[in-house]
Amino acid sequence: MGRLRVQQCVVNRATRQYGPNPTSDLLGVDYFHTVPADTEFPRTLGQLELFVRFFGDNGIAGRVRATASRLYPDVSDRELIYRRLFEVSVPGVSGPVVLDRGFKLVNVLVPGEGTCAVRVARRVRRRWEARRAWRILATDYIHIARAT
Repeated sequence: MGRLRVQQCVVNRATRQYGPNPTSDLLGVDYFHTVPADTEFPRTLGQLELFVRFFGDNGIAGRVRATASRLYPDVSDRELIYRRLFEVSVPGVSGPVVLDRGFKLVNVLVPGEGTCAVRVARRVRRRWEARRAWRILATDYIHIARAT
């Protein structure tokens, strides 16, 4: 992958894409996810989607990683609750490109109420490091709470 940037990163219930461009509809965008008052944790969220708009300088090819981490109240990471690799590519295109993708985050196991950070990252090699490291491209947040 050449230089890759993210303009938008949004957690939602479903992403529909259609048309030649394609057009993207984000359904169920809400930063608060309410579960029933009698919910026992840990609870599995059946499906969330992460909509990401990528910009590439010289095409787009490779893998990105989507993760979800439960956060402490001071917004530092508490525990990783979801991780998955996704292929991202636009075949046969060189030069600048824009790509809208919806990643299905299936069976996210949430250990309790609180805020979760959902991130998209890719592996990069930095000149000053011998091995590749994950670089966070974008982050969105979702708050899990019991209904009152």
